Amino acid sequence: MNQMNKILGVVLMVASVFISTLERMSIRLSTALIEAGSGSEQGLREVTQTVDVPTGLLVYFMFFVGFVLLVAGFPGTYKNKNKRQQERPENYT
Repeated sequence: MNQMNKILGVVLMVASVFISTLERMSIRLSTALIEAGSGSEQGLREVTQTVDVPTGLLVYFMFFVGFVLLVAGFPGTYKNKNKRQQERPENYT
């Protein structure tokens, strides 16, 4: 289960970065197409002002869940310490 948490965490983190990159690329590409005047018959250039829209909450949520799963995939020392104390007898010298 730990290995699966690590893999799923990395996949979610990479996917969130990929979605964010695609979103930014599409905004810049559409702006460049409008400014180039590729969709109009006129020779006039249209200058547009772009508002850099912040990335949606889904990207941040996916990254956060991926990070939590990645951290949960690594076994903690607290669990191992308690197991070792239970296995070892009290009067062990």
